Amino acid sequence: MAAPEPATPAQPWTEERVARLVEDAVGRAPAAPDATATVRVCGGVARVDLDLVVEHGAHLPSVAEAVRRRIGVRVGAETGLTVEAVTVTVVDLRLPDGAAPAYDESGADADAWTAT
Repeated sequence: MAAPEPATPAQPWTEERVARLVEDAVGRAPAAPDATATVRVCGGVARVDLDLVVEHGAHLPSVAEAVRRRIGVRVGAETGLTVEAVTVTVVDLRLPDGAAPAYDESGADADAWTAT
């Protein structure tokens, strides 16, 4: 009788894999539909830098705190890493469908704001 095959070790959690996990976790949050994550892992500790697009009208501090909690829980549960810090930077606001931007790109001065 042959000896059983040893279990294949799980694929290691690279920084890139953890970043994709973070982006997936954030993408499921209703007020934060898009995110780009950069993760640094040292030992069993992860630090996350997150560029976030947030729905217009959302309360930014509440969204940032909810995203931090979601990331800590998801990364900890799936990787065993401790999330030491999550730095959230809101890089854009997503307007509702059909809403016009507050600036006019067609004019001679594309950076000029129109009165709204």
